[in-house]
Amino acid sequence: MRPVRRVAELGSFGVWEVEGPLRTTGFEEQEGPGPERVPPLGLVGSAALFVAGALLLFLTTQVAVPALVFATGAETVVVWFLAASIVLFGPLLLLAALLLARERRTGRPGSWGTRLWLRPMNGGDWLWAVGGLAVVGVLTAGIGAALGALADKSDLHPSFMAFVPLSPGRYWILGAWLPFFVLNIAGEEFVWRGVVLPRQEVAFGGRAWLVNGLLWLLFHAAFPWQVLVTLVPITLILPYVVQRRRSTWAGVIIHAGFGGAGFLALACGLA
Repeated sequence: MRPVRRVAELGSFGVWEVEGPLRTTGFEEQEGPGPERVPPLGLVGSAALFVAGALLLFLTTQVAVPALVFATGAETVVVWFLAASIVLFGPLLLLAALLLARERRTGRPGSWGTRLWLRPMNGGDWLWAVGGLAVVGVLTAGIGAALGALADKSDLHPSFMAFVPLSPGRYWILGAWLPFFVLNIAGEEFVWRGVVLPRQEVAFGGRAWLVNGLLWLLFHAAFPWQVLVTLVPITLILPYVVQRRRSTWAGVIIHAGFGGAGFLALACGLA
């Protein structure tokens, strides 16, 4: 007989227990929405979403940012904060909301926290999140050092993120960055992990993190190839941790730690 365990599920009028087989894939099962609640998102649908995001990112970096810098004379990095918020993350969040609204119209029950893998983190989640962030940091630093020895270090940062290190009178840029930073991290993790990854898991099972990670790397195709190489660790490790723990919050922590440290290093002239 296959081993079974009792799993608590939240219904419309309370909590009841159901029995189910233990998985042998190593991925957490008890907190995630079941296949009957989440429609599958196959390769074609997944590629369409990430390619749409990649096109928005290309439009932002190659059209909107240069045009606004030319028109206003503002610092490129500040224009990036504004343009990305409006042209990229705004439409992405709207698309995610429409996808979720469509799911609701099909009559699939369940709480938003369960659907989006936003349950409170436990000790294991924190361990995986902090450990994942550490591994991403070490691997990225190693790749960056290797590439920096072969090419100009400026190639390791997108041109729209290049700016003179902050000095007295320019610390206001940190104030402009902070709301963008929250929108960037929360937006991407909400869309790519909270909305998309659970649906990919229904279609791809234990390999969903790999599909998600490779397509997330494609999403950054507007960046120089050197930047894409340095992004390989986070684009693969982060989705793995999120699916392993079924915790979008773990992805938020890894993404925020990585992105925040990177920007502050630029701001202080350390990268």
